[in-house]
Amino acid sequence: MDCIFEDYIKFTTNFLTNYYRILLDKKYERKYVKPFIDKYIDVRYYNKYVVKSKDFITRLNKELNNLAKEMIEENKKDEEKIKNNFALFSYILFIDGCLKCNNISILLKTLFADKKITIEYADNVKSDLEFLVNDYIEKKNDFFHLFSSEEFYFKEKNYGNVTVVNLEQKCIISKLYSEYAIDKAYNSEIVVENRTFLSILLLSSRVIKEVIDLNFDHNYIMEFPVSLFEKNKKIIKYLRALDDDMLKSRIILNFKYKDYKIYKRDIRDLINQGYGISLELDEEYDINFDDLFMFSYILLDKKYKYYDIIINSKEDVKTNMITL
Repeated sequence: MDCIFEDYIKFTTNFLTNYYRILLDKKYERKYVKPFIDKYIDVRYYNKYVVKSKDFITRLNKELNNLAKEMIEENKKDEEKIKNNFALFSYILFIDGCLKCNNISILLKTLFADKKITIEYADNVKSDLEFLVNDYIEKKNDFFHLFSSEEFYFKEKNYGNVTVVNLEQKCIISKLYSEYAIDKAYNSEIVVENRTFLSILLLSSRVIKEVIDLNFDHNYIMEFPVSLFEKNKKIIKYLRALDDDMLKSRIILNFKYKDYKIYKRDIRDLINQGYGISLELDEEYDINFDDLFMFSYILLDKKYKYYDIIINSKEDVKTNMITL
């Protein structure tokens, strides 16, 4: 399976392109549409921006407005086309959930009555656009339903804007099996690996929902089994599901120090590929600060003797610390 965040971006980009194709019809010009879509995706879904403002909508509008001005400066003869394309984006903010919309039909009627937009629409445009928008909203709901689960849930511990998660099951299992047998099966190597993949999908879906709600600040830490380092095809599949800049920064893969000592090269390679990695210090940690700065988070437990040493050396470690 590909990265579902990437799939969602492709799905949204395709909708935005069709939105313009329907409205502009034969006057559609990719060179005057694609820059707006690309800028919107960068700001809306990846929180990339140049303009400084605490209010997201203000920031987004200014980014798009600045882009429109640059395009007009370079293509003055097509100023009206560019202004129309910019004006049409204000309705996308409602359709795509940046701003609240209680009634899509009323929104689209407002669009077609907008005097600032100097486009002569073909007869079939209104019905075509209404179908496109409703189909987009329906498919978006179906997308999130696909990645919901009634059999599994996350056990969560919150540490400010970071949550450490562990996938738990609530399946109905025959009483013929003891709790020990169930626990042993649930924590077997193959099941742990499968749980990891499911965790990636469920967390990815959660991150997309948070991004849609303009929440870019919350990160998640989940265990990543080192057994995957011995299974090339499987680990490629798992990492591919996370291979997006937003997911790499929000879903952090956690390793214990004892495993890091064995798989140091593999874990460092993940860091070099841009994946967020956390390190959980355990009984084998030897108070070596050299590598700690590479990790997104360092997880600590008060029961270990080095705890006070690490806490008192924050300036030397220079990374985020979480006390479990």
